[in-house]
Amino acid sequence: MMKVFLQKVPLWFCLIWIVGMIMIIVNMFQSNSSVMSTLALLMINVANAIRIWKTERPLAMIFLAVGALCLALLFKICYINFSAI
Repeated sequence: MMKVFLQKVPLWFCLIWIVGMIMIIVNMFQSNSSVMSTLALLMINVANAIRIWKTERPLAMIFLAVGALCLALLFKICYINFSAI
């Protein structure tokens, strides 16, 4: 079963997904770290869009749009946090 899964999903995507999930889990135990969660979602969305670009292009474009929204949210969070300093 694991062999079939690894044939369908590239290794680089599994590694990015694992890093993103670790970042989200760490974020659950820290207070004021929404930047880490947003960055993890951005990484996972862009990696998924790259992975499915050839087979399902409209869905990949939606993932890239969601990634752009995560990036805009990340800039907004960083701007608000750093402008208050």
